[in-house]
Amino acid sequence: MFDALVSEDLRDFSEEELDKLFVVHEEGIKQFLGRIPLGCIYATFLSGLYVEMEKIVGRAARGLIINASKNRGKIAGNAIRRRYEKKYGEMSVERAKMVARNMLVIWGKCFGWGKMSFKVNDTEFWLEVEDSLEATGFLKLKEKPKGPVCWMLLGYSWGLLEGLFNRKFEGEEVECKAVGGEKCRFVFRTI
Repeated sequence: MFDALVSEDLRDFSEEELDKLFVVHEEGIKQFLGRIPLGCIYATFLSGLYVEMEKIVGRAARGLIINASKNRGKIAGNAIRRRYEKKYGEMSVERAKMVARNMLVIWGKCFGWGKMSFKVNDTEFWLEVEDSLEATGFLKLKEKPKGPVCWMLLGYSWGLLEGLFNRKFEGEEVECKAVGGEKCRFVFRTI
């Protein structure tokens, strides 16, 4: 499983192929890479949670969710990088780009977070998401958010990049379908 994550371009794999490779199904329990439990949630549950958090703590809810997601993404990125380096040696920038893209493809196809595409140059990483789970939830609730709402996806992707590349990034959701965008778009810039 891990070898496929770090050595193959997974963009053209179907949802079924990726699920067979990375998700173990045993007695009602799903695990990513055979050890990380997975669970499904309704998009409206997640967006409703955000709405309720904002009622309690105000706009700070956004920062709390982004920061917590970023920390978890960074832990995942660090773990992948360390495991790769233990087995294969230093992870190159090109390999880190491929692994980041693969993780996002898996998040989109296996975990239902939306159809994802990833563009990279020397200083910026662009993530585009069609039908983001977070934005879709707000559209279904008919809630009009004050700004972009893909907080978990922003934070997790941001942290994942920092962990894989072992350097700091700035991250931002620059377009969100929940507030009228065509898609949800994110940019991450190296600092």
